[in-house]
Amino acid sequence: MKISKRKTRSDKFPLTLHPTGQYCKKIRGKIRYFGTDKKQALESYLAQATFLHGTRSLMHKASNDKMTLMQLVGLYLQYQHARMLADNLTPRHYNEQTDSLNRLMAFLGQGYRIESISTLDLQSYKSKLQSHYASVDRLNLNIGIMKAMFHWARRNDILESIPNIDAISKSKVVHKEMYTFNSQQINKLLSAADIKMKAMIWLGLNCGFGCTDCGKLQWTDLDFKDRRVKLARNKTGVERNFPLWSETMQALKELPRSGPFVFYTSKGHLWIRTVAKTNDDGERKYIFVNRITPTFSRLMKKVRIHAPRGTGFYSLRRTAATMAARSGDPFAVQRLLGHVDLTMATRYVQDLSEQTDRVIQNSRKYVLRGEDVA
Repeated sequence: MKISKRKTRSDKFPLTLHPTGQYCKKIRGKIRYFGTDKKQALESYLAQATFLHGTRSLMHKASNDKMTLMQLVGLYLQYQHARMLADNLTPRHYNEQTDSLNRLMAFLGQGYRIESISTLDLQSYKSKLQSHYASVDRLNLNIGIMKAMFHWARRNDILESIPNIDAISKSKVVHKEMYTFNSQQINKLLSAADIKMKAMIWLGLNCGFGCTDCGKLQWTDLDFKDRRVKLARNKTGVERNFPLWSETMQALKELPRSGPFVFYTSKGHLWIRTVAKTNDDGERKYIFVNRITPTFSRLMKKVRIHAPRGTGFYSLRRTAATMAARSGDPFAVQRLLGHVDLTMATRYVQDLSEQTDRVIQNSRKYVLRGEDVA
């Protein structure tokens, strides 16, 4: 008997290659795009499939049987997972969302109906968080995640009404003065660092780069001819285009080139990466690996820099900001740090490149002259 090689519908790749080069699928009369990489496009589609195909049935179920907390959390996390696959959300924050919403379900109950969530329930949940977290930042993070889920559900017509989440507010954060390095400490760090860490330290001081910036930096982001670096901040998406000091340039030129990224560990891994692992229950967990922070901490210990707890590589970014602030130009400092603050004011300032360049070049003088930045 001859077996037909003709593929059945279930064998077909679910997406179509659009003339624009993106893989897409028409869903409910609207074309949805999932990117140009075939494998990533399929993963993104599968992650969103329940949301894209099933929202209407879930909304129908919510209006008739009343949506449960578990249903809403499941739908929201599917959406966030799709954002993560599209590189619009960090795996670390996705894990934080998952853990936080699981904590909310554990407190109220998975089958708790959304319409039954009272103001007293929310206030009791905040009290529970306050007893669990000593850090105000962690408390506020959990409250923010919960509020974001309900706002998302209302904006996307998944829920007609949401609980009175305005009844609980985030706790006030008291900002303490953060530690910065002085020039003597900077010179100690540079003299004891290997070529990779030395280049990272210069980038931290020169451009206000943090761990993620250094970990994601590629050779194509560097323009050695014009002595500049162009790299959008991962957290905010703000574009940054900065001049490079001669010391930073020299440190970068000494690095070996073993791939598209500037920095690799001795084992050939990225210094900042995400590892996906599956537990015995089949649950997929994303582990954020950061090798820069512990390596820099060991360097601080080696040169005997005794600083308050929490001082690390990110303190170089604070040091850069402190030096830059001496310029008296808040717009240039805002651009240096890649923040979205001063939004209204920057709408009227069209070009900040000259001010930012001047700030960065002035900061170099503080490093080389041996002046403290505190």
